[in-house]
Amino acid sequence: MNITVLFSQLQENVLEQKPFVAYRKPSDSSINYLSQEDDQVHYTEDFTERGFVFAPFNSNDKAVLIAGNPATIALEDFEESLPEIPLPLNFSLKEQEQHIGIVEEAVKKIRETGLQKVVLSRRQKATVADTSPVTLFKRLLQKYPNAFVYLWSHPQVGTWLGATPETLVFLSGYHFETMALAGTQKYEGDLDVNWGFKEQEEQELVTQDLVSRLNTFDLKNIEIRERETYRAGNLLHLRTCISGSFNRADFDLSKLINALHPTPAVCGLPRAEAQTFIEHYEGYNRLFYTGFLGELNILKDKSKPRNRRNVENLAYKALTPETRLFVNLRCMQYQAPDSLIYVGGGITKDSIAWDEWQETVNKAQTIASIL
Repeated sequence: MNITVLFSQLQENVLEQKPFVAYRKPSDSSINYLSQEDDQVHYTEDFTERGFVFAPFNSNDKAVLIAGNPATIALEDFEESLPEIPLPLNFSLKEQEQHIGIVEEAVKKIRETGLQKVVLSRRQKATVADTSPVTLFKRLLQKYPNAFVYLWSHPQVGTWLGATPETLVFLSGYHFETMALAGTQKYEGDLDVNWGFKEQEEQELVTQDLVSRLNTFDLKNIEIRERETYRAGNLLHLRTCISGSFNRADFDLSKLINALHPTPAVCGLPRAEAQTFIEHYEGYNRLFYTGFLGELNILKDKSKPRNRRNVENLAYKALTPETRLFVNLRCMQYQAPDSLIYVGGGITKDSIAWDEWQETVNKAQTIASIL
């Protein structure tokens, strides 16, 4: 299958309402594709299954699984010229007042209680008219070469697509990598930018919490790298990369996922208090926004043949299970004619409600302009 055939297959799947996922990993030169023959909703029970997992924000709800090992299709010849189709956004005064009011309540709670940070989000309608989700997927592939870009669809669940910069966890064997990501500002041609105290403090809180969660496991060779400015499309974030290894006897993927999800970057600190605030004040169900998605226990060939004979000798292949999960940010729930874009931001004691509203507007406009 080449890339042209793949896009035709994706469009056919959409029309026939066949469950599938197509995705490109960050900086990769190929698309991975996985489909399902029946239209039943299958779930992962303990994250020992193999396939593509699509999990909601609420960790009490089950994660949807499309089982199997994906096909890989080279993206080399993808140079399609896509027409500019702006997605109109209507920012109503009611939405503005509601979001500002929730932010003000959050700042008050943070100053008066033990709540340190809470991440508040909202939905923004975007008119897609007759635009196919496959066309939107193509545009994301072109605009976000360094992000995890995906199109996921199931007739019993819905159609989602997005381009996320945030890794929840990458696991190869017993070696893991993860990141603490927080703070946002527009990219204007330079990575050498100034970050305010609010953004730096927020990122430090996220890093400290993530490390404390990882320290509940018996880890080896843990490394916490220097904080850096990270570009994701037209936005910049503060990022701290963390890596290490698990002792085999201590490892349980489901426990690791439960420890990491939801991260302070999409929920808040302390996690329980932040989740309670979100449930009481946010006013809608996030569904899969700020959940996680990606490859689960996919077998990868890590062998390095010592001579030409070994290249074709499967007995020498070393298949290592890899899990690569991403936080579902910068995403859209596709439904014609009005789809839903999800945006949010982290609130701390120094947050200014109007600025937080404007940040959600900027993020929604960025997503809409690319789609």
